[in-house]
Amino acid sequence: MVEAVTGTRLVARGGRWLAGTAIFVAAVELVFSTSTPDFISGLALGSLYGIIGVGIVLIYRTSRIINFAAGAVGAVPAIVALLLVLQHHVDYLVALPIVLVGGPVLGALTDVLVMRRFDGSPRIIATVITIGVAQSFAVLGSFLPVWMGDQASVGAVVSTPWARVVWHNGRGQPLLTGNEIAAFVTVAALTLSLAAFLRYSRVGIALRAAADNTDRALMLGIPVRRVRVVAWALAGLLAAVAIFVQAPLIGSPSNATLGFDTLLYALAAAVVARMERFGLTLAAGMGIGVLINSTIISSGDNSVSSSLMVIVILAALLVQPRRRVRAIDGGEGTWQSVKQHRPIPAELRSLPEVVVARWGMLAIAAGLAIALPYLVGADNTSYLVLLPLYGIVAVSLVVLTGWAGQISLGQFGLVGASAGVAGGLIANHNIDFFAALGVGIATGVVAAVIIGLPSLRLPGLYLAVTTLAFGYAVPNYVLNEHYWLGRHILPSGFAAHLDRPLLYGRIDLSGDRAFYYLCLVFLGLVMLAALAFRRNRSGRVLIAQSDNARAATAYAINPARARLAAFVVSGGIAGLAGALFDYAQQNVVPGTYGIQASILVFLIVAIAGISSVPYAVAGAMLFEAAVTFGPRIYNLLHSQTLTSIIPLVLTGPLLILNAYFSPGGSAEAGTRLRDAVLRSVARRRRLLVPSLITDVGADDGLATASPPKRRVAPGSRDRERAIESSQTPPAPVPAPPSSLWHPGHDHLEVQA
Repeated sequence: MVEAVTGTRLVARGGRWLAGTAIFVAAVELVFSTSTPDFISGLALGSLYGIIGVGIVLIYRTSRIINFAAGAVGAVPAIVALLLVLQHHVDYLVALPIVLVGGPVLGALTDVLVMRRFDGSPRIIATVITIGVAQSFAVLGSFLPVWMGDQASVGAVVSTPWARVVWHNGRGQPLLTGNEIAAFVTVAALTLSLAAFLRYSRVGIALRAAADNTDRALMLGIPVRRVRVVAWALAGLLAAVAIFVQAPLIGSPSNATLGFDTLLYALAAAVVARMERFGLTLAAGMGIGVLINSTIISSGDNSVSSSLMVIVILAALLVQPRRRVRAIDGGEGTWQSVKQHRPIPAELRSLPEVVVARWGMLAIAAGLAIALPYLVGADNTSYLVLLPLYGIVAVSLVVLTGWAGQISLGQFGLVGASAGVAGGLIANHNIDFFAALGVGIATGVVAAVIIGLPSLRLPGLYLAVTTLAFGYAVPNYVLNEHYWLGRHILPSGFAAHLDRPLLYGRIDLSGDRAFYYLCLVFLGLVMLAALAFRRNRSGRVLIAQSDNARAATAYAINPARARLAAFVVSGGIAGLAGALFDYAQQNVVPGTYGIQASILVFLIVAIAGISSVPYAVAGAMLFEAAVTFGPRIYNLLHSQTLTSIIPLVLTGPLLILNAYFSPGGSAEAGTRLRDAVLRSVARRRRLLVPSLITDVGADDGLATASPPKRRVAPGSRDRERAIESSQTPPAPVPAPPSSLWHPGHDHLEVQA
């Protein structure tokens, strides 16, 4: 009976696969009229994307993080082997062992030396670290061609022993090439080997157990850390072999990040498979390869194929059932949690020295920002205009990622969409300056809600993938005048040049210095608005659902509504930046809003402090200043080698090094330094500050201080009496999520 039921299920599943395949093939043929050789070529290319997607699923199932370094880890040994083939004429098969050994070794070292340090960190931090790993490998990949002779051109054709093998159809047309056969054979061998390893080997069984439930695997004595090393080694092997075999089909890769295109296609395949099923990931990758090949043949470039991924991902998310497994839910328990940096304790906030220090630092920062145009000179003032605009984008990231816990890797996509709509109306219809800002804000809100709706069903990692695809779609399709949407929203003809306005008939913004000061004003207003939002109940509710969604729900908080509010606020801020970008550049420049800008600004905000508005703004502005003025300095010094490496170094090795000591970013280190100074102030004033005592323990000098002269929070009086009488303080009463504590107030605000 059981065998009959199992057989029926297998037949039903096979029928669904056949029906889905038939529908897909018919749709591709109807839309693109793809020939059979092109269809087979797409299958061969997509199977390799599917293999990298399998590596992404493997790491996700064992660590509950998205491995954005999935392609970069395998790209380094693959690039070394391909350079030997291209530049030193080493036989293709002779260079293969470099890939087979280098991929697993680099994958294992990545886990042992980098990722293991963040085992106890929130999933969002560990995921960000994988992006830093990818950037670090990109730095290494950029120097490899130089070290190995720098003779091969990007995209050079790789010769293989079977390159001349061609299978023709009955009419003498080439149907299948040797390189495509090699791709299919490689994928089949890797898939069968991985399936056998996971099913029959002890390490594979342990890996599957750890993937199902990490806590239970630990209780059963399974060495989870060792298992994760094996998972990373396997992911490195899959990526390295896939890239090495892919090179004869599409050419040698240009750098270790693979331009993030390969990562996008592999992630799309993994999302279609719900980050769970290896077979479906491979099949989805093959289908995506067919779409890519078909769109490139029909349009002539890959702009449509990369833009099409956002539709694939959104459709996959919307059709997936909203079901959760307890083990998976527990594994993602720390996905959205981001460390929040507390404000200055209320007991010290009004002290004269603290007030003077706060206002003094603010005056120094404001004075430096105001004096910058005079320090850099009139010739460089135009480069300064973008600094406050990057600061505004950083504030939008703090709201969405730092407070709501939703990773956005395409924030400049929101900025670009707003810039395109507002810029077209400014140029073609000459709308008012403030009306253009309103249009930009509204466009940003609508775009943010559209890409954020799927995350309301399946929160966590899926928004990161969706925004990555959206970040590709905006500059490649929405802001591309070769396509219908771009032609209808972008400035046309002589109206492409946007004139800066004359406000109220008196304030002339045509000069770079005047417009820079206007952008500074908007940056200050956005920062004040964001901080006010954080202090109000809406901001505290937002952080509460990020810290613990289940506990927040128990206090009558609607997590979906809170996340949607975060998308609205973040999208509005990004939309404001987009409209200001139009006037700053006096045109709509699609290259400004590329995926690289989105990823770089996200990483630099993570380095500075993803949950702190001041640190995030300072980090984004300093990064843009380094990227803008760094190459100019290098050019003056006649050293151009490192010019293109500056962004990679700042967001790769620097990110990992900073996270090693301060997982919460520079804001965490700054908070520790500030608290150390506040402790010395409290000692000198002989004040008891419970929040500072808990950081250093009872042996600190504060524990022996005389009774405080200032009133303390009601919840700390029992602890104060215990310290005075050298007794153990009573156990604290369980409290709701920490973010419901209103900074500066002496009570909990809980509203049902």
